[in-house]
Amino acid sequence: MKYSKLLLIIIMIVSLGGACQRKPQEQSMKEFISTFIQKYPKATLQDFYKGGFQDVFGPAHLLTNRESVKSYIVHELNTAQSFEASYYEPCSWKGNFYRVNLSVIRDGKVSMDEFIDAFMGSANGIDTTLTQSWIEEWNQIQQAVRATLPNLKGYEEDSIHLSRLLKEGKYVVHHSRIFNATYHPHYRIIRKDLFDKIILPKLK
Repeated sequence: MKYSKLLLIIIMIVSLGGACQRKPQEQSMKEFISTFIQKYPKATLQDFYKGGFQDVFGPAHLLTNRESVKSYIVHELNTAQSFEASYYEPCSWKGNFYRVNLSVIRDGKVSMDEFIDAFMGSANGIDTTLTQSWIEEWNQIQQAVRATLPNLKGYEEDSIHLSRLLKEGKYVVHHSRIFNATYHPHYRIIRKDLFDKIILPKLK
């Protein structure tokens, strides 16, 4: 009987600890979601998914070789009609990776070589295999989006679509059409430590 009570106490402590840990995470998610939708009011659930995915997996699925990376950046710089005002922003609520606008190169803040070094270095050692932990995190983000933005346009349709893709093992998505058409994003994803070391000092 004593052992049963002790076990029950241990279970309660573990459960309370897990609940306490989830609360700050949920709050951080909601704060990021609120900030993001204020900046991009036409963002959809798909755009929140993309940011969360980028913050976990980084840019690994985009890399081929240095010359190809440079060629794409040069082409984008030469053809982009506009750039977002801000030079950088976190991909999602954890801030493991940052979206760095190509305008930092255009404006002479960061050299092409420095930018590519940071970008390609951000992919080192990243496991791009879809894991159960990502699915669980996405479910948490999705719930936080629903709680924070109950009237988000297209939520149900996007939720069903993304769920279907995940079941099929297709976990890389683009920004939504309306996001691309409205905001014309031109950025690359850079890991926080490399962003802090290479990019951020040039922007101060």
